[in-house]
Amino acid sequence: MLVHKIKLLYENTCQICGFKMHIRGDYYYLEVHHIKPLGEPHLGPDTLGNMICVCPNHHVLLDLVAIALDNDLILSMARHSINNEYIDYHNLKIVNIDNR
Repeated sequence: MLVHKIKLLYENTCQICGFKMHIRGDYYYLEVHHIKPLGEPHLGPDTLGNMICVCPNHHVLLDLVAIALDNDLILSMARHSINNEYIDYHNLKIVNIDNR
């Protein structure tokens, strides 16, 4: 499963702020965000290039299109490259919301 794979890759650490939410023992909590959302009307793919690991706070902010994404500021690993097309898609939603 891709979600599990990316969580392991980043060791349950938010790629935006570096926060690692320890629950207990060796259990940590982290969410995976699809940058270009799945389903209608966005039709984003379920691929690693469209996913980032985020803490719950950043996940809400991204889902509500309250913050922009900057690929240069996102923690990344050599084995995971984020597709800039999806970051541009996310950031364009912000511009469209601001211009309403």
